[in-house]
Amino acid sequence: MPADIASPEVVRHRRLIIWTAISANFLGNIGLIGINVAAPAISKEMAMSASEVGWLSLATLMTMAMFSAPVARLSDIVGRRPVTVYGLWIALIGSALGGLAWSPLALLVSRAVTGVGLVAFFTTVTTMVADAYPPQERGKVLGLVISSVYIGLSVGPIMAGFLVEYLGWPSLFWFTVIGLIPPLILIYLVKPDIPPTKGEKMDYKGTVLWAVAVALIFSGLASLGLNLSIVALSGGMILLAAFIVKSIHNPSPILDMSLFRDSRRFSFSSLAAYISYLSSFSVSFLLSLYLQYSKGLKPSEAGLILVSQPIIQAALTPLAGRLSDRFDAGRLASLGLAVILAATLVYANNLSAETGTLELILNMGLFGAGFALFSAPNTNAIMGAVPPRRLGQASGVITVTRLWGQISSIALTTMVFSLVIGPGDITPDLYPRFITAAKTCFWLFAPLALLGIIASSARGRQQTDK
Repeated sequence: MPADIASPEVVRHRRLIIWTAISANFLGNIGLIGINVAAPAISKEMAMSASEVGWLSLATLMTMAMFSAPVARLSDIVGRRPVTVYGLWIALIGSALGGLAWSPLALLVSRAVTGVGLVAFFTTVTTMVADAYPPQERGKVLGLVISSVYIGLSVGPIMAGFLVEYLGWPSLFWFTVIGLIPPLILIYLVKPDIPPTKGEKMDYKGTVLWAVAVALIFSGLASLGLNLSIVALSGGMILLAAFIVKSIHNPSPILDMSLFRDSRRFSFSSLAAYISYLSSFSVSFLLSLYLQYSKGLKPSEAGLILVSQPIIQAALTPLAGRLSDRFDAGRLASLGLAVILAATLVYANNLSAETGTLELILNMGLFGAGFALFSAPNTNAIMGAVPPRRLGQASGVITVTRLWGQISSIALTTMVFSLVIGPGDITPDLYPRFITAAKTCFWLFAPLALLGIIASSARGRQQTDK
């Protein structure tokens, strides 16, 4: 039903859904990105090594990837509203455990629990928004929702910097607990939805296969060079292959493989999404460490500089979403990836202990512009390539590809740290090695971004899809 003739009840329902999505994405991402700014303080207090610090993000992202596909499928069976409610509660509990953490292990466990909750509502609220609005308005509203993510990423470094500096790193987790309360209140006001595949069975064996495969693959990637890493990686790939075979022959899989078979646009858009996050997600993490280690800035000062990238993303994403309703979303996304490649090459060539603050800010803004042009149009291309009853599965694929890209990026960065810097804390005498490691990461990210452009361009024009 077009928005201009929707009944008052439908309009109210849509507004509640979009405000739930905006508040959940905004407030949930503050803590998710804020951990990058808090990492040096946590590392110092808990005596964590460079590779262990990488696990502060990896623990959350890994559990999000492990549960992304099962959660998307579960929401199709039992409803998106109840899954969102439980997800918000789990994330709230996980954040509270982080504020009470007494050891590195306890902190990593809390990050893993938080990841389960985050992926539940991040996945379902996107589907709820896409399902509530007509296709001709989808790019616009998805642009607003994705923009709220970037606003959260903008505020996150600043907020985390001041919280860590003046109240200590546990305050970041307590802020997240408080921040999850508004979307919890809003989601209870949303009327219960009718599950599109109500009555179908959940594939529990497939869920276990998927979760164990993901855990093994990314544990192996993050620990390459250490004992049993190749065993874990190989075992994970075997289980992933078994999962794919099982899903192809399962009438109710947790991840519908026919989505990739039936639409070239869907397949290559998903591949482009994975590569985009693989080639760029670690940038914020690397620059946060660079500003605090090599530049000697306080957490709050580092946060103020890091905010330049997500501010540009937040400002331009709604416009990119609207443009994707009028023009071919694939071409807009390809242009965004080209901008990301250019920004990556600047860091690979120029990053040093003497790099100026203005140069850093301008290049982070370039990253932000690239992601704004890519993210909303690519999401619109994916959601527009499937029929309405498969929007939940499509949203799950979006989450899966994003998280796999993010985890792969962090895992690749952690591996480079282990090989270039070695075990132990990043002490001042190792700062030159840290810059070498960071530049190595950027040189690895550049050809990956180029592959993303190729994948994005190969998806074909929108009107060719059926």
